[in-house]
Amino acid sequence: MNQDALVAPTSLSHTTEDNRPLLLAAWGIVLAITLPEILLRGFMQLDIAWITPARIGLLAVLLALTLVWRPLHPLRGFTGILLVIYGVEGWFFLTVLPQTGAYQALFGGDTHLAFLGERLLRIGATIVMLLVLLVSGLKRRDFFLAVGDLKARAEPDRFIRIPPRPEPWSIFGRNYALISVGLLLAFMVPAMQPTLSTLSAGLVLFAALCAGLNAFAEEFLYRSALLPQVLSVFPPSSAILLVAGWFGLGHFFGVPAGITGVLITAVGGWFFAKSMVETRGMGWAWFLHFLADFTVYLIVFLAAGG
Repeated sequence: MNQDALVAPTSLSHTTEDNRPLLLAAWGIVLAITLPEILLRGFMQLDIAWITPARIGLLAVLLALTLVWRPLHPLRGFTGILLVIYGVEGWFFLTVLPQTGAYQALFGGDTHLAFLGERLLRIGATIVMLLVLLVSGLKRRDFFLAVGDLKARAEPDRFIRIPPRPEPWSIFGRNYALISVGLLLAFMVPAMQPTLSTLSAGLVLFAALCAGLNAFAEEFLYRSALLPQVLSVFPPSSAILLVAGWFGLGHFFGVPAGITGVLITAVGGWFFAKSMVETRGMGWAWFLHFLADFTVYLIVFLAAGG
């Protein structure tokens, strides 16, 4: 695969000024692949079984456009990786494979096995994405596949003045962890009313396993693979906000759902992406994502009776 046709490594120097037309085009791509489902399914209650192939078709057309129309050429990597995410993970691993007899025989007989099976499918998509990135010519450092410097300095963001002054990620990450888990508990416990009667060591370990797998898969697919494509085109603040916005909009039907879910996951995605860029690794991103997923999963399991 020709690297120039798909991805651009982060080792390239960052653009120091916003390329506003390109940034608007990138946001247009994000809105085009997220808003239709939110509007049609969420607000109009329509059947949109066609949405996944429609997204894949749209992204294929957009990728072709970025390859033939020079002004959009810098967005080829961003569009190409989105196509891999929706085509490989969204369609093949999360739509086609779960319907096969072999998958149903392994994971279809129990709700907990089905939940674990979906996490394992995402790991499968992660392996495919890793191969795509490596074949494209990227190195491990380009897509943040390292723990990183956990004590690196968190800098005030250009758009969101957080933190208000530079501070180590050992403090910044700790504070986010406490606040994010507290907010999830405040929103989800009253809404789902979990009971502790089914709490067990096995349930905690199962929630931790699923959270660890899911956090790694999502961090790799949704940030490690995407960030290199936009950091070489836009300033870090714009690139981080773009990736976080797509991540948040994609969770409209998640847990928690709706606008609340979009805001919580967009903020989380912003922190995760910022940590990758500033620490040059996914250590903090994985840990913070793991804590959030573990909290959500445990509450959901306890609310469902174990």
